[in-house]
Parts: sequence; C-alpha cells; structure tokens
Amino acid sequence: MSLHYLLQALELCSKVHGMALPSELLDDIADSYADLKNYQEAFRYARWAVSIKESRRLNEARNRATAMQVRYDNERHRADAEHHRRLAQTQAERAATLQESANTLETLGLIGREITANLNAEAVFESLHRHVNDLLDATSFGIATVDGNGENLRFVFGMENGMPVNSFSIEIDHPISSFARCARERQEIVLERALGTTGRYIVPGTLETLSLLYTPLMVGERLLGVMSIQSTRPNMYGEREQSILRTLAAYGAIALDNASAYRQLQATLATLRVTQNQLEEVSITDPLTGLHNRRFLLQNIEADVARALRAYENQLNAEDSIDPSDEDIVFFMVDLDHFKSINDTHGHACGDMVLTQIRDRFKKVFRESDYLIRWGGEEFLIVARTCNRKDATAVAERIRNVVSSIPFFLLDDLEISRTCSVGFACFPFLPKQPHLLSWAQVINFADQALYMAKKAGRNRCFGITNMDNTQPEDFYTRVMRHPQLAYENQLIHIISPQTQDISVELEIN
Repeated sequence: MSLHYLLQALELCSKVHGMALPSELLDDIADSYADLKNYQEAFRYARWAVSIKESRRLNEARNRATAMQVRYDNERHRADAEHHRRLAQTQAERAATLQESANTLETLGLIGREITANLNAEAVFESLHRHVNDLLDATSFGIATVDGNGENLRFVFGMENGMPVNSFSIEIDHPISSFARCARERQEIVLERALGTTGRYIVPGTLETLSLLYTPLMVGERLLGVMSIQSTRPNMYGEREQSILRTLAAYGAIALDNASAYRQLQATLATLRVTQNQLEEVSITDPLTGLHNRRFLLQNIEADVARALRAYENQLNAEDSIDPSDEDIVFFMVDLDHFKSINDTHGHACGDMVLTQIRDRFKKVFRESDYLIRWGGEEFLIVARTCNRKDATAVAERIRNVVSSIPFFLLDDLEISRTCSVGFACFPFLPKQPHLLSWAQVINFADQALYMAKKAGRNRCFGITNMDNTQPEDFYTRVMRHPQLAYENQLIHIISPQTQDISVELEIN
C-alpha cells in the first residue's frame, strides 16, 4: 500500500508545473520496489533519483559560481569607488590600475571556468597550484581537507619551491596550527612574522615563511578545508592578493564539492551495476542445480544459430565442397527415469540431491562452452555447440552411461541407481535447406525423440536425423504429427545405439 501512495504522490508532483521531482520520493519508491523484490523497477527509480540529485547539485554549483561572480563584481565596484576618490593621482596610474583590474577579472573568469570544469580532486589541486603561482608570490602552497567526522584536517596537497610536501593530519582544535585556526574560525587569516618567532607551528622539513595567507574552502555553510599560500618575503599579501586567493578558493571549493559529488555518483552507479549484474545472473540460473535456465538459452542461442547457418550457407554458395559439420549444434533432451518414485519414497530433499549429482555428471561429458540447462523438473536440455552431428549418437550414449553406471548418494549413506532416457536432434536439421526449420523446432524433434526413448522402455537414446533428399514446406508438421509414419516414408532417420532395427522397436511400442 505504501508503494501505491508513493506512486500517487509522484504522479501529483509530476502534474505541478515547474516543480522539481523530489529525489527522496524516488528513493522511497525504489526502496519499496526493492522490498517487493522488483529490482528492475528499484534500479530504475534509484537511477532516476541519482540523476535528479546530480542535476540539483549542479544547479546549486552554478548558483554558487554566479554568487561568487556577483560578490567579486561588488569587490570590483568598491575598488572602482576607491579609485575615484583618488582622482588626485596621475592619469597614467589610473589607467594602469583599470587595465590591471580588467586583466585580473578576465583571468579569474577563465581560471574559474577551468577549475570548476574538473571532476577529479587531484586535477583541482594541480589547477589551483598552477594559477596561484601565476598570479601571486607563493613559495609554499597547501590544501588541507576536513575528514569525515569533522575533527581533523588532512594535508592532502602541498608544494614548496616546486617540490611536494608530505601529507599529514592535524586536529582542528590544535592550539598552534594556523590551518586549524582558519578551519575553526572559518575566516581568512593574514599573518606577518619575523624569523624565529616563537609559538608557531611549522611543518617538519619546510621553510620558515614570513608572509602567510589562509582562507577557508566553503560551500554555503559547509567547510571543506583550508587553502594557504606563504612567502619567504615579508608583506606580500595585501587586499588584492587576498581577493585573488579568496576568489580562487571559492572556485576551488565548488570544484571539490562537485568532484566529491561525482565520486559518490560513480560509486553509486558502480554499486547499481554490480546489483544489476547479480540480478541478471540470478534471472538466468536455476537456483537448485546452478545450471542455466530457458531465459539464458533465449539470450544466447541466436549467435550460435547464426554462426551455424553462415557455415552451411557458405558451403551451398562455394564452388568447392567445404564441410561445415564442425559448426553443428546438437540438442540433447535428457529425462531421469522414474524420478517421481525418488520423491515419493525418499522425499524431495533426496530428489534434489539426485538432480545436483546429475549436474556434476553432465559436466564430465560436456565442455564448459556447452550449455547445460534445466528444462523443467527432472528434464534437462544440453546444447552441444560446434559439435559434429556424426558424434551425436556416441555423446548421447555417454550421457546415458554416466547416469546409469554410478549410484546416486542420498541421505544416511543410502545409495540408489537410476537410468535416463535421451533424445537428440541436430541444427541445421536439413543441411541442404538450413533455413527450413528453426532451432526451437529442432528442440521439439529432440523432445519427440526423448518421448520415443521412454515409450521404448526407457534407459535408451533415440535421435531424429535428416534424410539427404529435399523436404516439403510442411515437413515439420508431418514429423511432429506422426514420427513413425515420417520414418516409414523416408522423411527422417530414427537412430539408436541400443538397437539395430528401429522399425521393430517402434512397432513394438
């Protein structure tokens, strides 16, 4: 019922003009479908929710970028007002200042677009470092990010005189570190210090810098980390430098937030892909035996059929004779004889044990590339790919022997013996008319042969094979309606390794 109301809510939201669909509603619908084990719908709504969240996040990122541009424009207007108050300065100085401001604006705009286009955190770090060095005096450059619990800063990227600085972690409540102080106060910090100043935190192995500028990396009210530039020269960071670094920090925070969101999205999509693959595997596997099911056959048989047909078409069109028999597909229908008596006498658990042991025996006869399919109950379909039809009779007999020659082990060390009946047919059924019968019709021939084997007394192998003569359009109907009459009219061969006289065998039964 909750799913019903959730879907009604989704429909109402869709009818509201201009309203963005709430991702939380889609997540709830996905969870409801998952509870109902409808994983396909669950995946679809989960992916829809992720898409809406990502769209919303990108819109927020664009809005933040616009807000930062407006903020910067305000800074520019204040600079212009200050400039006009200094009209006493020379015209040349005024022109130079205007030109410098225009160049800086243009440069920062280009830099902002480049930085925010990155969806990889390392690329964001590298881009920020490169542009800081172009615009400011920065002997040292570093970025520290807040860890998941918000209690520590991890120095994730640092460069000093072109050499990388080792990573380290520091508590946000550290009493001396300026990185920690900037994170706590969430405000810019500008420091001027003399060499040898006491009471300062210096990263081991780095220079004792004199000018230091720290700015928080913020997205809205969320603190992502701290960015710092430092110089070995004094008095290097005035209002202009602070403004540039502040703008770069704003762009960097947006880019890092986008990178984090993208990374989470990729992780979610990867998880969904794994889940989808698992669901797909479950949908094509028999849960008891681990063999494939009919769905698997429908998904894979067409490629094998196309290959076999292509081989026979090439032979028919070739000037010289090319034997395509190695591309044959042989369908074996196998039925365990008197299986119901196992369930009736020993219980279904013992019946299941027999079926799983049958699986293991089939794997001794067939290759990994062949399809072993539980067709239903105690009936199995085995698709021998690229198997020459001349070998079909011998393979069918191997199936029968591997089932009947070894006892089955049940509960309490009980052993029983069972036989099986096998029917088989080959595709293309008519080499000179490869398109006359479909693969599904050939499976029906194998099933018909299995029926003959069971009627002939079980523990037998029967195969329906082709005659060399050309057959009419109603060939399939005539064989399925009365296979014995089709055999007598020389439309088909019926072969069995257990008897030399098929006609007598058929007449008796």
